[in-house]
Amino acid sequence: MERLDVRNHTKKHMEIAKKAASGLYPNKRVARIGSIIGMGLGVILIIVGILGIIQSAVFGLGSLIAGAATCISNGFNLKRIKGKN
Repeated sequence: MERLDVRNHTKKHMEIAKKAASGLYPNKRVARIGSIIGMGLGVILIIVGILGIIQSAVFGLGSLIAGAATCISNGFNLKRIKGKN
């Protein structure tokens, strides 16, 4: 089994993180599709949260908060991607 060189491993993944932060990795098309899918999942969580609150279920408020945070995050990411065009 090959030994892991921690220094090279860390350097490689730090470069990927820098590219992701600048919007170069993944490419804009993949990032846009991922944000749209994330937005859809956020809407589903919001609907589940509303239904949970109506039924007085414990998970309702948590699902509503998670869905709202997901939609806000993906919305900001979509605006960031559009701004770099």
